Formats: sequence, C-alpha cells, structure tokens
Amino acid sequence: MWEGDVIGGYGVVVVLWLSGFFIFYFIVLDICYLLFIGVGMLNLRKYNHYTKVVDFRALLKTSLTKPISILVPAYNEEANILETVRSLLILHYPQFEVIVINDGSDDATLQKLLDEYDLVARPRVYQRQISTKQIYSIYESAHYPNLVVIDKEHAGKSDSLNVGINVSKYPYFCTLDADTILESDALLKMIRPFIEHPDTMVAVGGIVRVANNCIVEYGRVKEINLPTGWWALTQVVEYLQAFLASRIAFSELSMVLLISGAFALFHKGAVIEAKGYRTDTIGEDMELVVRMNRILRQKRRVYKMAFIPEPACWTEVPTDAASLGRQRRRWQKGLVDSLRFNAEMLFNPRYGRLGMFAMPYYLLFELAGPIVELFGYALMIIFLLAGVLSWYWALLFFLVSVAFGFLFSVSTIILEELSFHRYPRRSDLLGLLWGGFLYNFGFRQLNAIWRTFATLEYLGGFRFWGKVRRTGFRTETSS
Repeated sequence: MWEGDVIGGYGVVVVLWLSGFFIFYFIVLDICYLLFIGVGMLNLRKYNHYTKVVDFRALLKTSLTKPISILVPAYNEEANILETVRSLLILHYPQFEVIVINDGSDDATLQKLLDEYDLVARPRVYQRQISTKQIYSIYESAHYPNLVVIDKEHAGKSDSLNVGINVSKYPYFCTLDADTILESDALLKMIRPFIEHPDTMVAVGGIVRVANNCIVEYGRVKEINLPTGWWALTQVVEYLQAFLASRIAFSELSMVLLISGAFALFHKGAVIEAKGYRTDTIGEDMELVVRMNRILRQKRRVYKMAFIPEPACWTEVPTDAASLGRQRRRWQKGLVDSLRFNAEMLFNPRYGRLGMFAMPYYLLFELAGPIVELFGYALMIIFLLAGVLSWYWALLFFLVSVAFGFLFSVSTIILEELSFHRYPRRSDLLGLLWGGFLYNFGFRQLNAIWRTFATLEYLGGFRFWGKVRRTGFRTETSS
C-alpha cells in the first residue's frame, strides 16, 4: 500500500487513520444507499399493488376530496409561464384555484398572463395571517374564474408563497415552480394520503421529473424523451436516485425532512401554525418542512408527512454549467440554512428518529459529503506525490467508491423500469445507463466542487445565488 523505504512513525499513523476514516465513512454511506434501495423496492411494490385496486377517478365524485389552492411563484418566467398555467387549468380535480404570484418580474411574465387570460384587477378580501411585502394588484379572469394572478413587490420566493397562502381560500395548498408541467391526475393522487389520514397528515411530496426534450402541447407532456445533452441526461438519473430511493426510504421510516417546493401539498393550517416560509433563507422548502417537524414534535402533536412516488410534475433543468452550478450552490446553502436554523434537533433523542438519524444523515452525508469526497481526492494526490501511497491502491480506492455509486444509479434505473417505465424505448434504457455512468464519472465530482464552494461561501457570508437560464419547453412546432 505504501511506497518508499522509510516513512516516519507519525506519517504511518496519519495515513492509517485517514485511510480508516475514509473507508469507514464510505462503507456507512454505501450501507445507507443499500437501505434506501431495499426500502424503495418494497415500497414501490406495495404502491403498485395499491394503484391496481384503487380507482383514482372515483375520487372525483367523493366529498372527501378537499379543494386545493395551487400556488405558483414566478419571477422572470416568461419562457414557460403560459404552458405551466395551461397545464394547471385543465387538471382533473373537482375544485381548485390557481394563484400565480408575480414577484416583481422585470420581463414579460405578467404581461403574457394579462394578454392570454384577459385579466382584470379586482378587489379580493383575504386575511393577512403571515406578514408579507406589498401587493400591488390582484387580477382575475372572466374566462377562468379559478385563476388568480397577484402582482407584488419583489421580495423572493418565500415571500411570494406567503402572499399566496394569505390570498388562498382553500384548506390545502400545492406549491409548484413556474417552470413545471403537472400531470392531469397528479392532485388526485397527492390528496389520497390526506383522505386516508385526515386528522394527522400535514405534508405530501410528489416526484419531479426532467422535461428537457419532452414534447409539451397545450399544457401536457405529449411525448416523453430523454434529454439530448449530457448535463440534462445526468440530472434524469440524479432525480431518479433522489426520489425513487432516498425520499421513499425516509418517508417509509417516518423521517421526512425534505419535500421539494417544485411539487408539494400542505395542510394550510399547519403551515400557518409554523408561521409560513422564512424569508431569510434560500432553501425555503426544506427549512419549512424541518421546522414543521420541530414545532409539531415540541407540541407533542401526532402528525404524518409522506412522499408519493407516482404523481409527477415535469420541470426544465439547467443545460449549461454556469446555471447548473448556481442551482447546486443554492441547494447546498439552503441545506446549511435548514440545519442551522433547526440545529437543536441534531442528535437530540427528544425528536426520535428525526433527531438521531435523519438530521445527522443530512449533516454528515449530504452537507459534509461533498467536502469529505474532495478532501479524500486531494489527500490521495498528496500521498501519491509524496510517495506514501501506491498508484495501485489509490486507483483501486477511487474505482471502488465510484463503482458503488454507479451500482446505486443502476439499481434506481431498474426500480424506475420495473415500477413506472416512463421511458418506453429500449434505447432509453441504454441512455439512462449512460447517464448513470456520466453521473458517477464526472458529474458527481463536479457537483461536489460546487457544493463545497457553496458551503465555504455560506461560511464567508455570501448567501446569494444567480439566475438559472431557461429556454422553454419543447413543442412540436419548435422541434
């Protein structure tokens, strides 16, 4: 394992200790991955059996299906906003309203909505239960009575969501990003846990899928295709890993700490009790869920949160390195915020599995993971140059660690194919496997760099992020 005739005693101790640390760290992480895959497989089998015996269309006719307010915060989203709103207005759901919150956009987002839906400013009575910035106008459409557009002072996504909560009139609200397409029956599937647990369910998350290169027509994903560029292709695999493995496992183990703001359904009363979204964080979705867990546990309330693997929204992901890097730095800073603002939960048995496993996992493997990975690569290079470590052992360690990541990717792809088979062509399977290879040999390492720098930026007081460039959904006329 070591090269050179003489290695100082302290040098041997340091090398042995660091080698043991990294081996132990990655063994524990790989065990977690195996647990995620195993739990995910069992859950998907159970869920698929459930969907075969339940007629979701029957929910359209039952009084148990509660009305929902759909909140869509939008800042400079002119590329996708009309397709997003179209997809929402034709949802298969008994009673809902769509509330678009224009957060002081300086592009044509508001004007496109005004022109497309003949919006007129009208007074609307609502209770301001959460403090927010100024609302300029509230618009309604004569053609679509369940569409509301709010024009407000620019203050960020959290403030926009709080405005939407205040203005909304229904007991449940769904949050969606303005660059997403919601499947027509998604709300019916998302409301099911609330129907089954009406007194305890407070939050449910759905799956987010990559819409790049899919054909979108009249607010629907008409044809599912894999992205053509490698940036987006690797994100398809990444999203599958995140949603079909880890989030299913955390949900099954009653340890939900993250529900993506791109597609989430909440009990409005529980969110108001938690005082809405924090406006001093850029990770508002995770921070809200973690804080709700903390507050409800402190009050000794019986409650549930869940993740449902089938109801999907489709989103456009970044296709250039600059935008993708900004997005990942934002996510990492949001993770740091969520852990910092709720640090009392860490290793605290008062919070049960959340405090003793879920929060430490996010700290040790999600937050510190990229730093540990880069530190390991750097030490490996230093030891090689110093003649302390042989090339054979260095290469073996790297290949084994990356191979386990690739095995996790392949396992998730198999789960996707066996459970939902959203990508119908045989070439799609080969494309997903190629994406899994690219994710582990290149993308993962680059992502670790972005996230490590994000943590350093956060510690240095730089907690802002730049705009992610959007090109708009693909349609048949644009293909």
